[in-house]
Amino acid sequence: MVTVLFYEKPGCINNTKQKVLLKAAGHEVQAHNLLTEPWTAESLRPFFGALPVAEPLPHSIHSALNH
Repeated sequence: MVTVLFYEKPGCINNTKQKVLLKAAGHEVQAHNLLTEPWTAESLRPFFGALPVAEPLPHSIHSALNH
């Protein structure tokens, strides 16, 4: 199958379920902590393709991701 780079929020039950399903389908899962990944504009660009990224995350979304 394929190797999946999986960015997760540690402790998230849904991420755990998703990883179990991927592994059960025969995929290799390489999990990375979404909250501690050293993100840069260059490393994020492939996830957005040609879509414009004009605004930073609103504080409320950023706070929710960190709790």
